Amino acid sequence: MKFEITTCSFRKLAQGAREIALDAPAVFREGASAAGRRAEELLSRVRLAREVRDLREEIDLQMRAVGEIMYAAHRGNPSDSGRVQEILEYVDGLNEELAAHRREQETLKGLLICPGCGGANSAGSLYCQNCGNPLSRG
Repeated sequence: MKFEITTCSFRKLAQGAREIALDAPAVFREGASAAGRRAEELLSRVRLAREVRDLREEIDLQMRAVGEIMYAAHRGNPSDSGRVQEILEYVDGLNEELAAHRREQETLKGLLICPGCGGANSAGSLYCQNCGNPLSRG
């Protein structure tokens, strides 16, 4: 099989190479931009995971304090029940913050969160798989 390069095919080849060369900076910019978005998403996921861990640790610490107060009362050393109430209200706030972070984590994974029940649903779902409420896209 004989392969010939004609002047016309050489010109087409050269033109194609020139177009690719001219498009290269735009392709590199798009690639760098996509890599930057992925890095930001990864950083958000890591930040959220750290915040979730810290919240869980704080909740555990506060619940341990409640347990110690309750055990002291059981042993005959009653303490201020108002302090227990303060701690439990603080823990309620921590749990709300934790739930918000978990919803954000699910959203970053591409899941849709039901506004009614908080259930995670696949991106293609129109209605919540848990409670049937319509899902919002934005």
